[in-house]
Amino acid sequence: MIGWSQPNCARYDAFLPEIIAFSLARCQKHLKQLINPAKSFTVMDENYYQVYRSACQIRAFEDAIAAAADKGLVPGFAHLCTGAEVLEAALCASLYKSDYVTGSHRSHGLAIGCGADPYATAAEIFGNADGLSGGIGGTQHLIAPDSGFLTSNGIVGAQVPLAAGAALTARTLGNNGIGIAVFGDGAANQGSVLETMNLAAALELPLLFVLENNGLGQSTSSSYASGGISLSDRARAFGLRTEALTAQDIDGILKGIPKLLSEVRTACKPIFLEAFVPRLSGHYHGEKQDFSEGDRNGGDPLVVLETLLEAESIPLSPSRTIIETEIKDEVGRAALTTQASPNTLSHWETSWRIGK
Repeated sequence: MIGWSQPNCARYDAFLPEIIAFSLARCQKHLKQLINPAKSFTVMDENYYQVYRSACQIRAFEDAIAAAADKGLVPGFAHLCTGAEVLEAALCASLYKSDYVTGSHRSHGLAIGCGADPYATAAEIFGNADGLSGGIGGTQHLIAPDSGFLTSNGIVGAQVPLAAGAALTARTLGNNGIGIAVFGDGAANQGSVLETMNLAAALELPLLFVLENNGLGQSTSSSYASGGISLSDRARAFGLRTEALTAQDIDGILKGIPKLLSEVRTACKPIFLEAFVPRLSGHYHGEKQDFSEGDRNGGDPLVVLETLLEAESIPLSPSRTIIETEIKDEVGRAALTTQASPNTLSHWETSWRIGK
């Protein structure tokens, strides 16, 4: 050992075990950082959390509406979007102010995701004069155009041509807006939907078709109702470019949807997205026959997202509990005002009958 005197060598040998132990600890520390590096909060993390927060708001809202329906506060049936929250939150999070969304009779989540006031939305569902349209539309006919939610529609598939109108308007005005038509597999066989696909392709409309396929149109298998033909294949026959996503594929949803919206906006051409979502509740709340059991095997997308965020050490602040409490408080406030005031729907029926 050049440059070492005998005493120094002996001294080095005495400390050798400690030096080796220290070096090994440093190597293990760096190896651990390479395998699981300390995570800093990024813009992507913020986007994921915002989608999570919106999805939690929608789930809490639907749970509160279900509880209100059990108390008899919802005129008619309450059709909940339980299972589609992550998809709808991701869609709404990527919209421009010039975009317009239309939805089906199952559109509470889309309205909330677009930014509609939870109190006013709940009041509308309850038939309360404080509602989005004075309580006249009810659960199936929500409107919040100031928030980008053009309308929902109780007629199966009727919202799709309305989104085409929004797309044509945006293209005519040149405001960089697009139309988004959200509909279920039960509406995919409607003539109005098929005609709109053809029209969108012919006119090259900036329109995103979003088919939420939960496998059942009320209680009829999607595959049976379409004669076993792929709904995406049918869309391609109209000349539409198609994509398919699964609600539990969180990265696919949160990264894929913004790209699709951007492509529609840039190319000014329609795209068809078939999104497979689980049906975690009945066709309507309170349905005695449960057709959703088989769809639970894919997992609840909201739980999948929450697990992903926790695994990546992304801060969940405010927490899900706080988010749920805030939303349920707003629905509860709407329920109280509804119980304390005459039902708007009854008022309109009376006015119509006496000609006022």
